[in-house]
Amino acid sequence: MKDYQIPLFYAGAMLVDAGVALIIGKTYDKIGLKSLLAIPLLTMPVAFFGFSHSYGFALTGVLLWGAVMGVHETIMRAAIADLVGTTNRGFAYGVFNTAYGASWFVGGTLMGLLYGISIKFVVAFAVLMQILALVLFFSKIGRQNAQ
Repeated sequence: MKDYQIPLFYAGAMLVDAGVALIIGKTYDKIGLKSLLAIPLLTMPVAFFGFSHSYGFALTGVLLWGAVMGVHETIMRAAIADLVGTTNRGFAYGVFNTAYGASWFVGGTLMGLLYGISIKFVVAFAVLMQILALVLFFSKIGRQNAQ
């Protein structure tokens, strides 16, 4: 892609972000925390598409990334409000935002290092992390259902 197209791709991702935010917000209201499952499922193909040499696949990756951001920005913080009482909510948001920021930093650093070695390692790392997220998600649901 040409350099001037990068902001256009980003604008497209932000449009998708806004549209997905409306849809996932309604979905969260109906099915609750299960809607968080969209994050790893949408994230997994982002690296495959985003690092493709195909213009169409790269655009697809960017738009999927916009969808993931819409889910993150809309329901992650709403979930905290639903999980934590009002007296501890400020502390919970502080812990969440600290962990979220630290995770972005560590994950981004690792992906940057892996990118220097091979894009295949970046894709493998991204997929592995999403599989881990799914395993943790389903183990949490399994424990809740057992109670």
